[in-house]
Amino acid sequence: MKGSRHKIWLIPALIIGFNCLAFIILLTISLNRGRRPSPEEAFTVSRDAGVQNAEIDVVEEETSEGRGGTHELAESFYDEEVPEEKSFGSGYVLLLTSSEADLRIQMVDSNGAAPEGMSWTARITDDRGDEIEASDDDGSGVIYLDEMTPGDYTVVMDNGSGISETSTITIKPKIRYTASSGIRSIVLQESDIDAAVEDTGSDPEEKESEAELEGEGTKALEGISLPQGSIGIDVSKYNKDIDWQRVRASGIDFAIIRAGYRGSSSGVLVEDPYFRQNLAGAKAAGVRIGVYFFTQAITPDEAREEAEAVASLVNASDLSLPVFLDVESSGNSGGGRADPLDTAARTEIVRAFCESAESLGYRAGVYANKTWMNKKLDMGALAPYVKWLAQYRAGGPTYDGDYSIWQYTSSGAVDGITGRVDMNVWIKDF
Repeated sequence: MKGSRHKIWLIPALIIGFNCLAFIILLTISLNRGRRPSPEEAFTVSRDAGVQNAEIDVVEEETSEGRGGTHELAESFYDEEVPEEKSFGSGYVLLLTSSEADLRIQMVDSNGAAPEGMSWTARITDDRGDEIEASDDDGSGVIYLDEMTPGDYTVVMDNGSGISETSTITIKPKIRYTASSGIRSIVLQESDIDAAVEDTGSDPEEKESEAELEGEGTKALEGISLPQGSIGIDVSKYNKDIDWQRVRASGIDFAIIRAGYRGSSSGVLVEDPYFRQNLAGAKAAGVRIGVYFFTQAITPDEAREEAEAVASLVNASDLSLPVFLDVESSGNSGGGRADPLDTAARTEIVRAFCESAESLGYRAGVYANKTWMNKKLDMGALAPYVKWLAQYRAGGPTYDGDYSIWQYTSSGAVDGITGRVDMNVWIKDF
């Protein structure tokens, strides 16, 4: 019992010693966790793997409040990204653009410049497999095609020397407008107005004395020299009732019929009283039809109104020839409302009419005599539109500009028409 009592004191000593050892171990672990490692301790790279000088890009310090200490970024982190350089297989790019029912094909180099002096051909294939070809023969780098059928197209460029590019495009239909529903209500009948005051344009009996005759006239048609083309007439209320079947049988191929006019005094819009009768008769007889409108517009808006008036009177599908704006002196002894216009204003009015008519789905043109085309209109500004020239000269026109129809006399005689009638020759397609 005495020996056992002496050994009891060892137990507390062992417990104290064990606790001290555990404390030292825990303290060492805690100190190791709080110490920031050196790069060599944190990340060791084997020389045998062939990788040297590795760096730690980001090391986050832990704090008592959690992660989020200072970040150390490698220098490469701030390097700007270099854009990938685009390559062009042939050195050229095919650019396709379309507005309305048209196609513009352009060839440019990698700098956006057109190639100099390179002729090339474009093969254009639609979604039905139909193919057409167009060439850049002048080396401008641009091919333009209009009146394209809407749809999806594939275009292949080939210069015949190994340079070839392909692209695709969708061509949208041309926007067609319709005449304002209210325009018809302001187109009057002659019974609503004083026609003697408003309709003062020259009739066939008066035209023989006008300036465009140049001293010759065409009362004697035997000696006139006509170019190759179709023969036609233009008519209005002054020609009264017409037997269109006899007119067609006499060899007349086309007729340009007056749809109406703007009053030279008040500016009201008026339908020609014989227009519907003439339109129906010519159509039934198989005569190709165009129409004209005698203008006294003094602003572009009035010209657009005249185009809408025509559209309200005739469908584009009934016409084989254009809608013409008749531009000439009012014939009003007191002066017509449009007579004082200068060349720039008059040209702008014609252009407004033609643009509006074409937006409504009609082919558009202008009628004038040689003097007016040379001196009272800027024909260069009207280049896109069809020209109908009046010059009564047995030896043929002396007008140097472009025209598709020549009105060569007001003294024609046609079976089925009583009295004189204007005669025309259609010499060039539109």
